[in-house]
Amino acid sequence: MKIQVDHVQRLNLHALLGAQRGDVATVRTIWALQDKLALTPEEEKAIELNREFIAGQERVLWNPTLTVPARELELTDVEIARVGAVLDSWATYGVAADRRWLEPLLRVFEVSKPA
Repeated sequence: MKIQVDHVQRLNLHALLGAQRGDVATVRTIWALQDKLALTPEEEKAIELNREFIAGQERVLWNPTLTVPARELELTDVEIARVGAVLDSWATYGVAADRRWLEPLLRVFEVSKPA
């Protein structure tokens, strides 16, 4: 499946995937998916991305007024299932704040539609 994802979606999916737990095979699968989602150094510079560590946890910040073009990604069935499961089980921090990047992904991955 091919999907279009903007930098905000890529950064947030990368973070959500990074918060998962699993055995070594699962971790390697997640890392491979994170590598597909990762921004290039040029994209990071274009949005003024910075990383900081607080209590051992990485926090990624960027300038919200800057953007880079969306990227088309080809995902395997296993990767689609992994992302769908992560999105389906995630407890959002701020429903309103996350809607802009999350809602389009929920449609693509057909996650938990209301009854």
